[in-house]
Amino acid sequence: MKNRSLALGLMLSAALAVVSETRGLDRAYYASVTLRPGQRELFLDDYILGDVYRVARVIHPVTKYKGNPVIKADRVTDGKSIQVRTGPSWDEKEKVWKVWYFRLGDDHGGGAGYATSKDGIAWEKPKVGVIEINGNRDNNVVTIKGDPKTFLQHVFIDPTASPDRRYKGVTGPDDRDPVVSADGFVFTRLNVPTVPSQDESHLMWDELQKQYLMTVKHNGPFGRSVFLCVSKDFEKWTEPTLIYYADSTDQMLGEQHIREIEDNPRMWRPTINTPSEYNTEIYNMPIFVYEGLYIGMPTYFESSGRVPLPIGNQDGINSVKLTCSRDLKEWTRIGDRRHFIPVSEMGGPGIDTGQILAASPPIRKGDELWFYYSGLDVRYRPFTTEKRGDYHGGIHLAKLRLDGFVSLQADDEGGFIDTRPVQIEGRGLFVNANIKGSLRAEITDRSGRDVLPGWEADKCNVVTGDQMRAELRWKGRDFKELAGQSYRIRFYLSNADFYSFWIEP
Repeated sequence: MKNRSLALGLMLSAALAVVSETRGLDRAYYASVTLRPGQRELFLDDYILGDVYRVARVIHPVTKYKGNPVIKADRVTDGKSIQVRTGPSWDEKEKVWKVWYFRLGDDHGGGAGYATSKDGIAWEKPKVGVIEINGNRDNNVVTIKGDPKTFLQHVFIDPTASPDRRYKGVTGPDDRDPVVSADGFVFTRLNVPTVPSQDESHLMWDELQKQYLMTVKHNGPFGRSVFLCVSKDFEKWTEPTLIYYADSTDQMLGEQHIREIEDNPRMWRPTINTPSEYNTEIYNMPIFVYEGLYIGMPTYFESSGRVPLPIGNQDGINSVKLTCSRDLKEWTRIGDRRHFIPVSEMGGPGIDTGQILAASPPIRKGDELWFYYSGLDVRYRPFTTEKRGDYHGGIHLAKLRLDGFVSLQADDEGGFIDTRPVQIEGRGLFVNANIKGSLRAEITDRSGRDVLPGWEADKCNVVTGDQMRAELRWKGRDFKELAGQSYRIRFYLSNADFYSFWIEP
């Protein structure tokens, strides 16, 4: 393992050791949590952790698909650039993935482009014939009834909706009006109050709390920031509440990243570079539910300076990091704030060298998570007077192993982690890990001081190899014996990346 990983591990161990010594009166630390059968426990935050020794929390960036972009701006109605903010929806009736994207075509870009795929890789743009453009209806553009020039964004198939509202979305680019559709081709505005927003937002169904979430953009500390609106019926929305914004550490990291880009001849470098105007803001943030957790993919806009009038915006880099929350209020920055979907070097297959904006949610394909995102080649070109920016963009794909956002990583000397007290109901303990050394576990009492007889680590089978679903077993013991009581699970690992664990029902 790299020295940096070890150093981070020691820092994490020390920090958690201090916490464990000082939170003796913290009831949450000693309170038991019930492990829901089948729900995986990830390590994006410290929620499930007790004591930790000699491990590092390491973020794992996605692997970009070599055939990017998977959806190109290849129609006259697409223009130079297409973008997406909401990931594909699976249509169980038609057995096909569907996605709606926005475009900068020569017809002023109203409505949205529509594409379908059977495998998530090869995408078609069916002729839906609902709006006339350039004298014919042979196009894939869907529209808002009576308002063909308005942007349509964030369309998804609502699994809870009545047939006439099966497809949901909102208008853009400024402020948001909820719209619904029965067929996904013609949408109708609801007669409800407008949700205030600047030019960025995201929309999702929250399966945990059975509600709709919309993140919108308004100004906050250091500029662009993320606000949240919530609705139970898709009609009445709460007022925007600030939930995520850049801080002083983000300013330091943003400046460092811009200077790294400037020093790398393989990277696209912003046209405007004015160090006195460097500033980091949060451009937008999609949210999705994953294994009982809210995961956010904030777009960090690291501005390198102001663009001259008549454009008057900012140049810089857009790329994606990770955050998570358990209540939609408090958010944990993940993985030392390293990039999750970074911009690419020039000369590769994609056109994601200047800006990246994630779509959500990802889709699951076997033992992988597939993330779709907008990739643009630049933020701003010199000598352009186009207010939208003279850039090219397409929809890209990146992949991640299941649960693979972060791992707890140990080097050859090994380390361990304890869970907080947990109540166990189920038939077996399973792990997702890539293990070049070994991984095993033991069960202790709720204090963590005493190992239960028969549940010692030396009586547990040793797990090795790259394992997506490996069971831990103890000779002569049945995991069902642990039901109804509160224990800690202590995992020992060496030369390993530990992604998640769970109890099988």
